[in-house]
Amino acid sequence: MKSEQFYKDRIPKFVDAERKFFSGEMNAKEFKGISGGFGSYAQKGGELAMIRLRMCGGHMDQDKLRFIIDTCDRYGLKWVHTTTCETVQLHNLGGDEIAAIMEEALDHGINTQGGGGDNPRNVSATSVSGVEPGEYFDVYPYAKAAESYLLDIMTEVKMPRKLKVTFSSSPRNETHATFRDLGFVARPDGLFDVWSAGGLGNNPRIGLLMAEAVDPSKVLYHVRAMVDNFMEHGNYENRGRARTRYMREDLGDDGYRAEYMKHLDGLLSKGGLDIRPEPVAYPTKAPVAVPEGRPRIYKQKQEGLYYVAYRPVAGDIPVPVLKSIRDAIADIPEAELRISPDSAVYVINLDGNEAVRVSDATEGGADTVFEASVSCIGATICQQGLRDSNGLLKSMVSAVRDAGIPADALPRFRISGCVSSCGCHQVGVVGLQGSSKNVDGKPEKTFNVTVNGCGLQGKERFGDAIGAVPVDRAAEMVVFLGRTVAASGKSFDEWYSGEGSNLKAVLADYLV
Repeated sequence: MKSEQFYKDRIPKFVDAERKFFSGEMNAKEFKGISGGFGSYAQKGGELAMIRLRMCGGHMDQDKLRFIIDTCDRYGLKWVHTTTCETVQLHNLGGDEIAAIMEEALDHGINTQGGGGDNPRNVSATSVSGVEPGEYFDVYPYAKAAESYLLDIMTEVKMPRKLKVTFSSSPRNETHATFRDLGFVARPDGLFDVWSAGGLGNNPRIGLLMAEAVDPSKVLYHVRAMVDNFMEHGNYENRGRARTRYMREDLGDDGYRAEYMKHLDGLLSKGGLDIRPEPVAYPTKAPVAVPEGRPRIYKQKQEGLYYVAYRPVAGDIPVPVLKSIRDAIADIPEAELRISPDSAVYVINLDGNEAVRVSDATEGGADTVFEASVSCIGATICQQGLRDSNGLLKSMVSAVRDAGIPADALPRFRISGCVSSCGCHQVGVVGLQGSSKNVDGKPEKTFNVTVNGCGLQGKERFGDAIGAVPVDRAAEMVVFLGRTVAASGKSFDEWYSGEGSNLKAVLADYLV
């Protein structure tokens, strides 16, 4: 594994680029081509920038938490953003500030490099893998091995675009492992099924099943086969088609499988990539009962242990909440945080009393399934963003609260500011994607609406497009939907399985 110093020695390249960009000597496209590889992008307007902190599998120990809090205090940041790839983003920074954060982060086991650009991105894993009752097995040790390997080879390979590798420990398919570039799906027998060449965004595709019943010790062979196949057949000329799912169109599904297996067989014959990582150790604590009426506290599969869920609205965590978590677990050395692909934060390895303490420290987040809807950072910050997905979600939550909509009357929405699908809108029961639409001959700011998406393993489907809602009517549409469901006397799930199955007809008055 490459040393921290290796990555620190690369930072001057970023420093040179950011100084040229902020002084006007380098344009945004050139800067993005360099800065993305360091996990940083300029924000909209080009006056400030962000940095993305890799958190393999969403794992954040207390040292990392303290570093993030100290960094926020040092640079006057009021909030951090959690992403659907289980990373943490810090926004509204100057270039020199980012370089300093980038270097200091390495001292705390946080690598930002490869967090953007044409690189292997943060390896994601089921956020509560290892502690979730009913999971098949803990996939995190294998995700960590894959992350380490990809970081090691990152500077030695040149891929046509980004590569997303994910691990799933249960059919909840939280990380969407069956439709990412490469996904390892746990099985009840302790083995993996391997999926490849899926993805969201433009022309989304469910992945191809590449191999079944793969011994976990062989994970890195599949990772390297994916990288080699991507480099051989990926499109280096057209960035719009430089994702693994387009390789299937060029090669055909059978041809894609054949090329993948060609690389895999060669690697297996050569050997040298077997892994047998140590399992994660969990503490033992005396059972302490949790009082009734604590809805955000869940039992771990380890006897006597609990985890607490905190769901920040739109993925934005106020720094005071981070500090409250830090203080609540300061005397619990085994406690750690997990970031989920739905932007929730889980605090694990707590006894009953500790769980109550952490629950009290994390009041003020989302209280319902709807309030825990998912959003990307949005167009006020993201250069690529077309619409303010983040602001829209917050306005929708406020409108629903003001209208007194019952807690079970709305589903979780997924909202992306543009077609890139960073909010995974295509697998939402209701998905919104920033768009423009001509209405009466004039362009209007809208969100495309999709319905009936699902990300569960074995039930995967992308939502059906039913039209677009004007930005200024989106919150009104959501309130209308909530009132319609509430009037039926049913929960959303009950209503949706019956008279609400045709959401296009229900929402027709709001669509253009």
